[in-house]
Amino acid sequence: MHIYTTYMNHIKQIKWFCIITICLSITLIHFFFIKELSILKKIIFFCLFGTILLNIFFRTNIGKNTLSYIKSIKSELSNIIWPNYIETTKTTGIVLFLIILTTIFLWILDGIILHIISQILISRL
Repeated sequence: MHIYTTYMNHIKQIKWFCIITICLSITLIHFFFIKELSILKKIIFFCLFGTILLNIFFRTNIGKNTLSYIKSIKSELSNIIWPNYIETTKTTGIVLFLIILTTIFLWILDGIILHIISQILISRL
């Protein structure tokens, strides 16, 4: 059992080394050879190395956890009941009405407070 865990730890290290090496090579090739490569070669290069990179990443524990998290998000999104057009229109109307009502209330309250402050300041002069 000890040999198996040691082997698995080495496999994890090799996977992360490959991921880091591929990321560095993509970055270096992008910066140093971007003008020398044709568009087709750039597309092929980045698609090939991106595919290899993602393939290795999704075989790590973090990648597997990321995939399971994405799958759980997808299943939760499928459980959402989205409102239809009429419900959305009604809700938007209610929100706009309340915004207008709150604006009018604050405008009146601001006028009252301004009047009170001006009366206080005028009486002191």
